[in-house]
Amino acid sequence: MVMALKGRARPWRGVNLGGWLLLEPGPSAPLNTGRCEWDLMETLRRRQAVDILHRHRETFIQKEDFVAIKNMGLNAVRVPFGYWIVLGPSHGDPYEGPAMEYLDRAVQWAEECDLEVLLDLHGCPGGESPDAPCGRVFRGWDWTCWRRTETLQALEVVARRYCDRSHVKGLAVCNEPSRFIPADVLAGFYDQAVSVIRASGMSADRVTVVLPVFQRSVPEFVKTWERVSGGRHENFCFDVHYYHCFEDEWNRMTLAEHLRAVEDHAEELRRFPMVVGEWSLALGGRGKAALPASQAMALFARQQIKAYAEASHGWFFWNWRDGAGVAWDYRMCFQQQLMAGDALSLPPWDGRGKDPLLTLLEPKSERTVRYGDAVCLRAFTGRCVDVEGTKVSARWYDRGDWQTFLLCPSAASLRDGVVGLGSLVHEGDTVRLLAHTGACLAVSQNGKVTGRHHRLNSAELVVRLKRNQRRPLLHSDEIYLQCRSSGRFLDVEGTKVAARFQHFGDWQTFVVEKCTNEGLDWLKLDEALGAAEAPALRGVKRSAEDAELDAKLERLEGPNSSGCTGERGSKAVQIGAERCEQI
Repeated sequence: MVMALKGRARPWRGVNLGGWLLLEPGPSAPLNTGRCEWDLMETLRRRQAVDILHRHRETFIQKEDFVAIKNMGLNAVRVPFGYWIVLGPSHGDPYEGPAMEYLDRAVQWAEECDLEVLLDLHGCPGGESPDAPCGRVFRGWDWTCWRRTETLQALEVVARRYCDRSHVKGLAVCNEPSRFIPADVLAGFYDQAVSVIRASGMSADRVTVVLPVFQRSVPEFVKTWERVSGGRHENFCFDVHYYHCFEDEWNRMTLAEHLRAVEDHAEELRRFPMVVGEWSLALGGRGKAALPASQAMALFARQQIKAYAEASHGWFFWNWRDGAGVAWDYRMCFQQQLMAGDALSLPPWDGRGKDPLLTLLEPKSERTVRYGDAVCLRAFTGRCVDVEGTKVSARWYDRGDWQTFLLCPSAASLRDGVVGLGSLVHEGDTVRLLAHTGACLAVSQNGKVTGRHHRLNSAELVVRLKRNQRRPLLHSDEIYLQCRSSGRFLDVEGTKVAARFQHFGDWQTFVVEKCTNEGLDWLKLDEALGAAEAPALRGVKRSAEDAELDAKLERLEGPNSSGCTGERGSKAVQIGAERCEQI
């Protein structure tokens, strides 16, 4: 079903200009949006401070950015915008618009820099989902809230306005529509949208209509689309967003599993006319813990670029700039040369037995786990067990001081000389987990897990390998931890850690990770990254005026408006082997 490109010579290789004409937390930084643009606009209107939004639109993206994008070797931009930019707000929505002059600027700058443009209706009237990317976080949303007739009107206005602009090569009819929208309804809307766009002057020989498939099976939706549309449309493609960081499934995957998933993406892209409308270098917690950040991201970037070359219509990185850090910010990725270099040829694997890629990605140092080692425990959710004061939780995917434990022998085995520091830990051993606070994890009689100083037997845990193998414990093994005094196994539900049951399953599964981050000499990524002086970030305009704009908004919202997600311990864990011997 893959279609030949029409209206251009090569696939898109571009970036998103997110956070400009539809505000989102992160992409719109340093502007503090709160949860979404809707919430921000309610605040700005209440405080009569809409000029803050106007200033953001005027300064956030300028021609310098387009020049920099071109100079970085890219050939296209994806421009997300809300419906209110085109039609103005309706139905009492608090947005500000219309503001088509900004889309006009984007198109003009793109033409002057010889960049192609994919116009992306990112936020539809009523919302195509209940999430921030469509403009509003709205938990009372259902798919009937989406005002599809009004959405078609917005698409018609855009198509008529830009149908004769030589560098406008694509129009996306919505963004990330909820998986709860019935497939027939979504395909029916797409059918209408393509017809409206073509009737408004954007011909099939020049402009691609982009149809998002989000959080649903592409092959299954394609079947529905073919049945509903009857095969009468030309020059369309399906838009997928490949993110490896949001759901628990991604956060509990190893780096090798992430790279295998990228291979699966390539296979999917070969089957249909597709564009990867959004992707980033953000990895789930377990995947990014395997190597130093620069190595993990560079390896992940190169494999993705290789895979997404299979997309008939190309790809767009999310985002051009982003307050969430380098994994989301193309300028920073380019500066650090994370995209440079060739992808690895991954060793073949049929899915049976141990993946040889796992061995390839393991550092050369010893993988066996020994008493005195610093380890973290990653739950089946992908989050690591952490200790804050006496409270034990599993809240974050990253690991740091609060997630680090020293593996100590039981009091009896240490006293009797059965094992010592440096001895191998085996299946069936009784251990203690010493937190950065100086207390061990302990289980109370009612199954509560805390970081208090308890009597010794409540802090003693028996290591059970998940597959009941009688061997030493290794880095990345899946284990159960059984309280020696009660027989109950530690479990995680949500972010809560307890010991409630005397049986085990997914909730009781932990991956033990040695807290080393050595990197792989054979990758030679660090040498490549440091071989040349990184170019200056071009198109960066975070000026004093921008800082003043954000400060003004913070004053309006109050000092604590942004909320706090929790601080992980900043002091280094300095409890050495002698502490194990003392407890």
